Amino acid sequence: MAKIGFIGEAYTSRSPNVAACRTVNLFPEVDNTGSSKSVVSLHGRPGLDLFSYLTIYPMRGQYSASNGVLYAVAGGKFYSVAGDGTETEKGTLQTSAGRVSFADNGSEVLVVDGTTGYIFNIGGDTFTAIADADFPTTPDMCTFIDGYFIVNKRGTGTFYISALYDGTAWDALDVATAEAHPDNILAVANDHRELWLFGDFSTEVWVNTGNASFPFERINGAVIEEGIAARWSVAQLDNSLFWLGKNKNGQGRVVRANGYQPQVISTRAIEEAIAGYSDISDAWACALIWHGHAWYVLSFPTADATWVYDATTGMWHEWSSRNAIGEFKRFIGNCYCFAYGKHLFGDYEDGDIYAFNSGTYTDNGEPIVRTRRTQHLSGDMKNLFMSRLQVDMEMGIGDSNYSSDTLIAYLADGSEIADGSILAGGEFAPGGSVNPQAMLRWSDDGGHIFGNEHWVTLGKQGEYKKRAVWNRLGRSRDRVYELNITDPVKVTLIDAHAEITGGRH
Repeated sequence: MAKIGFIGEAYTSRSPNVAACRTVNLFPEVDNTGSSKSVVSLHGRPGLDLFSYLTIYPMRGQYSASNGVLYAVAGGKFYSVAGDGTETEKGTLQTSAGRVSFADNGSEVLVVDGTTGYIFNIGGDTFTAIADADFPTTPDMCTFIDGYFIVNKRGTGTFYISALYDGTAWDALDVATAEAHPDNILAVANDHRELWLFGDFSTEVWVNTGNASFPFERINGAVIEEGIAARWSVAQLDNSLFWLGKNKNGQGRVVRANGYQPQVISTRAIEEAIAGYSDISDAWACALIWHGHAWYVLSFPTADATWVYDATTGMWHEWSSRNAIGEFKRFIGNCYCFAYGKHLFGDYEDGDIYAFNSGTYTDNGEPIVRTRRTQHLSGDMKNLFMSRLQVDMEMGIGDSNYSSDTLIAYLADGSEIADGSILAGGEFAPGGSVNPQAMLRWSDDGGHIFGNEHWVTLGKQGEYKKRAVWNRLGRSRDRVYELNITDPVKVTLIDAHAEITGGRH
């Protein structure tokens, strides 16, 4: 049996005939030590456990403050959330929808919602709208540097700073303009005590010089000819800033800061996918470190897609979740923070807050479809006869805690799995989780249309010697395989081998 190209990152070309690879809810892991069976393996993404439930929705933002407490905004309410998930309402906003931005100075938490600014006094346990008439209208985003809160004013190139360590006091003279290019400030960020101002087509970097009249000045030469296409796509990871870029020549590439230069990290396939989205301005991103991986997670609400870049491996993959009506759409997270030693995501449909857990194989009880669609197998346009395929993966993963008739099975595209083994009276996954199954299907037309499902069992708990083997797979001049696993079990894909013989034209 010969090794085939089964394991890898997501890479679907503008034509699937060129490349049709998908990696959904599986992340690549690279081991170059020589001690592993395969250099690249695929592992199922962590599942989600319910951490807290806020009765108001949707989740608009959450923030881990310097006092160690998690604060969240859901609907029109501001909450504190304790380490056990208990929530306490602290105040009311004047808006009930749209993303919010947070910052804190150690004693105050600043919240801006695009219309108003609010201060939560930590010591006084009070939440109030900022009454100072000099506070800017339409503040979109905030940050904190060297004792100052900093906010932008929507639709302008100006930003404002607060009084030193006082978010309630603002001066009409404490304002500056990003003026290297005539574009608006869409986002602000603090990176290594530098103030990054992201515009439509350019980015400027300022620093606190201590000037008595206005403390911040632009760094000479720190003007980047790359703006931002989505104000909420900025995230800090791997000692750098990442964002969805835009300049006067176009938009839709993902970049990271390399000093004061943009380094493109998106592949042509990712950029082609983004170019097909009707709106990318509402994209949002977060960044997290997970078990040796550094992930930049970029979600597109309008397009219902989530892409993940791993700064550790340089590879991309996809995340998806099942929505309230049973469709698989973008990842369920609408906001993120790390608090109480947990990676926490707020739900875009309701007030749930979930915690990542590598030992959980559902999204709060909903199935996670793990999908790998391979590269093309072709033989110089000759028919290949495929008598046997064996996927090297972790076996004996059955879980007796789940019954075999409780989980609905879906494919990554949202369509239901429908074969003759589905139980009467329900839409249940064949085999369940006591003896979980993997489903293989394939395309012989360049990755356009995939055929019937072919199931194999992955072994009951402890059946480690079981193998995932498919026989009598027919012939093809050009084949793309797709493997789907829906059962709530641990998934690890290592390699694949096939018995393939060449044939006639």
